[in-house]
Amino acid sequence: MGLALGQPRLWLGGLILAVALTDSWRIVAGWGPAYLGERASKWFWGTDGFAIWKTAYFILIALAAFVMLKAVGYLGEMVLIRQVAGGTGRETPTFGGAFTLSRVRYLDFAITLIPWDALLVAMIYLPALVIAIWERWDPGYDHIFLYILVFLLWFILLVLVMVLAGITAMLACRSSLLEGRGPLEAWARGWGLFRARAGECVVAWLQALVSDIAFIAVAWPLLALVSWLLDMLVDPLGLAPLRWLLYLAVYAILVVGLIVMRTGVQCYKSSLWTMVFLKLRNVGGRLPAADADLREGAV
Repeated sequence: MGLALGQPRLWLGGLILAVALTDSWRIVAGWGPAYLGERASKWFWGTDGFAIWKTAYFILIALAAFVMLKAVGYLGEMVLIRQVAGGTGRETPTFGGAFTLSRVRYLDFAITLIPWDALLVAMIYLPALVIAIWERWDPGYDHIFLYILVFLLWFILLVLVMVLAGITAMLACRSSLLEGRGPLEAWARGWGLFRARAGECVVAWLQALVSDIAFIAVAWPLLALVSWLLDMLVDPLGLAPLRWLLYLAVYAILVVGLIVMRTGVQCYKSSLWTMVFLKLRNVGGRLPAADADLREGAV
């Protein structure tokens, strides 16, 4: 935690992660690729148009937003990993220096991570497909216990995917960047490290999960409370421009505060997994010979 929050050079990478990787924003405020796809579809088609084309447009925009946001987020994650791996026992590389050293590995790094993010999104939205199928097969929900069992199985599968694939992905992307491995080899490396030290990996995963839950536990009620208080205080005001300015000012302060909080969480999580990876490789804070592009002058 001290490395994540006490090193200002990490904050820009954490900020990029906080803004671009939107899982927490989706939970807190419903914002994310699906939201962008829905808004774009309504704007383009309005209330008319064939449903199939509206759906296709929604999927296209949501997919494009997902890829673009992840691409930016991966850049922030890549730089953070390089900074932390190069910052043990020496001066932490600047954002620009870490990016310069890592950019040749970006494509492999992104390809290593994208299957994990795609799998997680598919698992999260799987219930929507289950509900649609169930409403056709059993519109009266006469088999309610079977319905509950299906969702219980989905939840168990989701947890298993988050733990097994999530931990492997966190180790694999660091292997890709710091050891120069290709995507398949990096995943094999990550899975091998996970199997060798499963207990330590699960503890790290729980620490990262707790940090996410803590952010949501603060952000969600705070957002609801601020919205309620604003409605109570601003609605009686007669001047519409004044109401608009107050809403804008308060929400701007709230958003900035939440982004700062999320930046700290992202710095902590990324640093945590990088330190775990370095420890599992039994190299302390040193980088392997294969990572010779991290030179003394690049800080």
